Amino acid sequence: MKLSRVGEFGLIDRIKKIVTSDSKNLLLGIGDDAALFRSRPGWITILTTDAMVEGIHFDLTYTPIESLGWKALAINLSDVAAMGGVPQYAVVSLAVPSNWEVEDVELFYRGMKQCGDFYGCMLIGGDTVSSNSGCFISVTVVGEVEDGLAVTRNGAMNEDVLCVTGKLGGSMVGLEVLKSGENKNRFPISVKRFLEPRVKLRESRKLVKEFKITSMIDISDGLSSEILHICQESNLGCLIEEDKIPVAEEVFLWAEKSGKSYSTYALNSGEEYELLFTMPKVEYKKFLSKKSAVAKFDFTVIGEMKPKSEGIKIMRQGSTVPLSPEGWNHFENIEKGRQNYFS
Repeated sequence: MKLSRVGEFGLIDRIKKIVTSDSKNLLLGIGDDAALFRSRPGWITILTTDAMVEGIHFDLTYTPIESLGWKALAINLSDVAAMGGVPQYAVVSLAVPSNWEVEDVELFYRGMKQCGDFYGCMLIGGDTVSSNSGCFISVTVVGEVEDGLAVTRNGAMNEDVLCVTGKLGGSMVGLEVLKSGENKNRFPISVKRFLEPRVKLRESRKLVKEFKITSMIDISDGLSSEILHICQESNLGCLIEEDKIPVAEEVFLWAEKSGKSYSTYALNSGEEYELLFTMPKVEYKKFLSKKSAVAKFDFTVIGEMKPKSEGIKIMRQGSTVPLSPEGWNHFENIEKGRQNYFS
């Protein structure tokens, strides 16, 4: 069905049928100029937004539109996780290219709705317009975190341990597999990780509620880049050990095929959406003593925060060398003519 047949308001009505849900705190959802919701005493509101541009952040030749909807919301939810919070509501602005049909728009919103339902975030409004030059997406998410539990990038302390959740490198593998035309069924976990990333909301909440987390950031631009962000914001240096970085299993298989080092993927893969965080050593010992906590999710200590004067370094094959961030830098890479699908 052509979009022209249903018109703007007809399309809004169809979207409303997909995403509308009930909430005791929601006063007004889709259908007016703005959504209205109550906030709670003792909680801090988190507001985050991300934009995605076709040809820069995604390529529809190998990205299913429903997966794009999931991802557009997930990357914002990951920002909430990085602050230690819980998501509540989302609004989305979608610029629709002329070659999309009604069913494409519905698929996009279904993907967002599935992601929102999975993580407990309600889509309550936004704007839909036409585009003459590809698809553009802007999503804004409101979340909250208890007073005293919010975590930022700038709180790391000297001698804190530097930790990461999960295993890294799979998202870059997934992207390269899709771009190469390789049989994606040989790398299903990596492809899924790239197209429909999972967000570490549960892990984040457990960390901030049970331990003293001094700084935290989600890995959207690559581990090496995020380490730099924490060091810069906390006015510190660090030393990480390359052999301790957890690497996803499919990375080793693909690295052998691509001729690249597996550490290239572990250090520079964007859109991983794992959590990089710091905690005092005493807190890490406390974590290890909680057997049930260890069983519920895993994280790995990959290094230690150091005085700024010692620099940002990596221990590699017995030698200590400067760590050079090679993750995604949006405007620098655009100027160099590189396309990026790591937002």
